[in-house]
Amino acid sequence: MTPSAEQALPPHVLIPGFETRHADSALLLVRGPKRSGKTTLLNAVGEAATESGALTLAATGWPSEQQSAFGVLRQVLRQLEEPHDTAVHRAGPPSAADPAELTELMRPAEGDPSSRAGSPERAGAREHAEVQERAFHRLVSAAARRPLLISVDDINFVDPPSQGFLRFLARRLKGTRIRMVLSERTGQVVTRCDDFRTDILRLPHTRLVRLNLLSRERLADWIAERVATVRDPAVKITVQQIAGGVHDLSGGNIPLSGLLVAKYLASVEQGGSALSVDADFYDTVRIIIDGSDTPGFSRGARAAAVLGPLCTAQRLSRLLDGDTGLADRVLDALRELGMTHGPRLRQHIAQALLEDPDFTECADVHLAAARVLFDDGVPVRHVARKLEAAGRIGPPWDLSLVMEVVSRALEEGRTEPAGALLRLVQASAGTAEERAAAEMLLLRSEWLTNPALVSSLVPSLSGAARQGALRPADAAFLVRAMLLHGHPGRAWELMTALRQEPHAPEDEAEVTLAEVLYGVWHGVPPHRAPVELSGPRVPGDANRCVVIGNHSWLPTVLHKIPDLLGRGDRAGAIFAAEQLLEGIRVKTSEVEPFLFACWVLDAVNSLPVARKWCVSLSAALDDFPSPLWRSLLAAVQARIAMALGDLAGARRCLREALAHKPWQEWGSGVGSVAAVLVETLTETGRYEEAAEVLDRPVPPAVFRGVSGLLYARARGRHHLAVGRLHAAVADFENCRDMSAYLDADLPTVVPWRCDLAEAYLHVGDAGSARPLLEEQLGLLPKEETAVQGMTLRLLAKAGAADRRISLLKASADRLERCGSRLQLAYTLTDLAAAYRETSRLGLARTTIKRAQRMAQQCAAGRLQQLITVDTTATAAREEVPLEYDAELGKLSSAERRVAVLAIQGHTNREISARLFITPSTVEQHLTRIYRKLRVRHRQELEDRFSSVFVVLGARV
Repeated sequence: MTPSAEQALPPHVLIPGFETRHADSALLLVRGPKRSGKTTLLNAVGEAATESGALTLAATGWPSEQQSAFGVLRQVLRQLEEPHDTAVHRAGPPSAADPAELTELMRPAEGDPSSRAGSPERAGAREHAEVQERAFHRLVSAAARRPLLISVDDINFVDPPSQGFLRFLARRLKGTRIRMVLSERTGQVVTRCDDFRTDILRLPHTRLVRLNLLSRERLADWIAERVATVRDPAVKITVQQIAGGVHDLSGGNIPLSGLLVAKYLASVEQGGSALSVDADFYDTVRIIIDGSDTPGFSRGARAAAVLGPLCTAQRLSRLLDGDTGLADRVLDALRELGMTHGPRLRQHIAQALLEDPDFTECADVHLAAARVLFDDGVPVRHVARKLEAAGRIGPPWDLSLVMEVVSRALEEGRTEPAGALLRLVQASAGTAEERAAAEMLLLRSEWLTNPALVSSLVPSLSGAARQGALRPADAAFLVRAMLLHGHPGRAWELMTALRQEPHAPEDEAEVTLAEVLYGVWHGVPPHRAPVELSGPRVPGDANRCVVIGNHSWLPTVLHKIPDLLGRGDRAGAIFAAEQLLEGIRVKTSEVEPFLFACWVLDAVNSLPVARKWCVSLSAALDDFPSPLWRSLLAAVQARIAMALGDLAGARRCLREALAHKPWQEWGSGVGSVAAVLVETLTETGRYEEAAEVLDRPVPPAVFRGVSGLLYARARGRHHLAVGRLHAAVADFENCRDMSAYLDADLPTVVPWRCDLAEAYLHVGDAGSARPLLEEQLGLLPKEETAVQGMTLRLLAKAGAADRRISLLKASADRLERCGSRLQLAYTLTDLAAAYRETSRLGLARTTIKRAQRMAQQCAAGRLQQLITVDTTATAAREEVPLEYDAELGKLSSAERRVAVLAIQGHTNREISARLFITPSTVEQHLTRIYRKLRVRHRQELEDRFSSVFVVLGARV
């Protein structure tokens, strides 16, 4: 607290109308709690009296001098000047004017042991009466020369003989030039001035002033008065806001308000206008609390700060060893000081107490408060916050009780406080079993939101699993966490051990779930159920078991979907996958249902069906920051975008996936991510970036499943694009061999036959390509798929020329219905080339334009380069034939203009609008054009004269 903090507020702010109050009263009694401005007011009264010509005699009562008889009276008399007017002295009794004699008279009383006991009766009524008479006459003599103001602060601590004199003087003020101003500190447990106060309040010339908390209005008026000279209008406008802010921070407490206003005014002088709370404010709060005379108040105020908004008198008394009286006094005193807002301490006041470096018992009080709240059954989040603030576990808490709080928090879905408590348990655990149990609960609570924590727990928990300190269910959960957070090697070791060890029925669902994730993460085909569940069977279906609880979706994965896929029921598989997606909640669901549903949809070439579920789940993550969920969703969205030909969207989603989950944390799942990334970069024409991705190391576990097939295929596609044909053939043959080894021939997911056939076509081996493509068509489902369209396009290249256009048209139809825009653009490019080879130049030009437009929409840089090269070569070949000049000469200029627009694909109505003629005139022109050029219809006109009219159109 700064020395001038109390003096920051003038008396007219403390007491409205102060300027006239003291002039009307012979005695002014000021009452208020400690640091409420009593001393400020007494000093202001003394300064006013001095300015008016009076002599102020100030004294203060001190607790340490209460046993010193006449101590306060001596403080008053020592300030009197030595008399110079002997005539005035003779007016009184013969000895009244002799200071030495009066001092000598008080000394025996001071030295009397009975006096030191503080009892005026035992000191002798005669001696005290004589002291009072002589002191009174001395003051009257001094007042005859100059008016006197006697100011006594804290009359609670004035010694009884001096109190007796002040009572004697107060009764005789009338008719004298003496005035008195006294202050009393309220809120004391024991007070020794009740009789004295009662006596002086009975006097007619006594005025009582109670110092209350400052109101917003009084603060606003005073701030406005102080900033009246400031020219900045913005400062004057914010006066009410500043006053409100001061009141909210201080509650109207006078020292705190004065400090805040002084700081604000100082900032205004320096050009600022903001209200701030700094270290001086916190120090002032501590001084006010620690300076209280109420026993135990400092301890009780800090306990109330620890309880915060949950503080009640009953709870506070339990923290104060059951002293309900002290709890009531503490809360009343805090309320009187303005430090509470409703039932709780104001925020910054509580913060000042909690951050006090001298509050060494803070951790113990937090532990005790947490136990009080726990016993009262308050929501577990409040108990967790107190334990977390304590920073350790100690009496009255033990590990088992803290674990009970953790369990309740997890049941309520409050993973953050549960995680914080588990860290305390982890640090305080005494045995390996206790530590493993705490770490396991910590892993379960934060595995979706804290990848760094998972990585830090994996080594110790893996060791605990090897030593048998984990239950099979916990070991299975650890396998899932290690798989999803980039530890495939450890997951493989632990999964192998789990398969070899027996486990109880209650652990079977968890172990099965680990098997499901292991299979999906490594790309095990969904038509093969990884394990079989034992347990109660569904009535009427002995092959299906019942799973109750969080894993109730497992029978769908293990039995329903494999059965649907085995029967070739594509629609049923899609419906079952959507059922899984509909039941997912990012905060409470496992990630396995999402991964399995997407894998099933991918297996039936319907991954875009999951698009709307990915969007809704991404929106739900706004309130649940989970890097794992974000990365998985982004990876699936990238594959969907790639399937739909949205290369820019695929790159964007892949950047997000790798931002939330770096390359090294994907583990064996990095194979599928890298495959999509390489294929996206290759199709956009970023060949060097794709090569850099292929240079990154991938774990060997990638090649234990379908993700390895996807990676090898993407590498082959890149080699094919950059002209490394033999390397591409090797990659696609590797895909063939891996598919056979893994027993995972998935023609719609990894169409290696199409890729290998395309590579053979590039090296000129159409004979080897054709059988592969025919085999691929035979393996595809009856439903239309994008792979079917791709196969037809390649078959058109490898087959006879007379079937090329029909096959390409069939390919385009299927790809368009499947929504595969990129593959459709490739097919349209080949179709345009086929049209040119058969001299159907008009169709060729419109088709290549459509392909070019679609390639631009897909951001397919590689295809755009191919189209540019092709159209440039074609344009060089398509010069205007000279033999057509004679025939074109038969057309009039108007007919030539109509012919040009008709070749460009405009309708009759559009031609009439552009040439400002009627549609019937257009029809007449076209009839004459057909007759003169000897063609039967517009299509034939385009086929024979498209290149001529294009050049002619440029001239026209």
